[in-house]
Amino acid sequence: MPRDTGVSPVGLVNTRRDAGMTSVIWLLAFGLMPHAPCLAAPSAPQDLGRGLTYARLQQLPDDVVMLATVWKAPALIIDLRHPAGATGQTIPADLPSRSRTAPLFILVGSDTPADLLAALRDHAPALITIGLAAPGLTPDLALPLSPEADRRAYDALAAGAAAESLISENTTKHRFDEAALARDRDSGAAEGEEPGPNGADQNTTRPTAEPPPAPAGVHPPTAAPERPLKDIVLQRAVQLHRALLALGKLPHG
Repeated sequence: MPRDTGVSPVGLVNTRRDAGMTSVIWLLAFGLMPHAPCLAAPSAPQDLGRGLTYARLQQLPDDVVMLATVWKAPALIIDLRHPAGATGQTIPADLPSRSRTAPLFILVGSDTPADLLAALRDHAPALITIGLAAPGLTPDLALPLSPEADRRAYDALAAGAAAESLISENTTKHRFDEAALARDRDSGAAEGEEPGPNGADQNTTRPTAEPPPAPAGVHPPTAAPERPLKDIVLQRAVQLHRALLALGKLPHG
């Protein structure tokens, strides 16, 4: 017989508010990000793996009917950050209530329709809102992002960016090989340099002459590449889902 994990909206929010548990969740989450499939049309429901489905309501009222096709997903992300069209909408009348062990993550922002959010909350006892705070809206998990940065990430998905590029972190460590050490040495940044005779850093006492040429085959250091664009709001929802799975707060599919 499957074990009743007893997940409730109060339990999930309490888990978020508990400082110790929150730290465990984020430490686990950053190590549990899988390779996500590329999203096709952002208006179509997308499978993010491990029983997690993503659906974007971006054109109201047309996209509201999509709820019936994704509502029974074990875990569901509904993106309500920037819907267009009329906002005074209600959910389908025959939409059943979701199980208290089936979390619903709602991505929110200043454009989120309050009435639609309230209607979804009535049908989802394990609903968690994630995103930017706005007048009259305080997300359960508020993120310190600028509206401009959030909008750029939101639009990137609609422009065809892959989901993996928007929600996955690059965990590749910098490689300190012989060439890198040579560059550091030549630039006066070698590890363990001692201060000069008067306590000043040796770098400040060197003559302002041209630096010696780099050894053959060693290329000069290049500027750090620009940080890839991330959809932090969507990323946090996926990370929280993975962490709750790892902590045994959700049933495994």
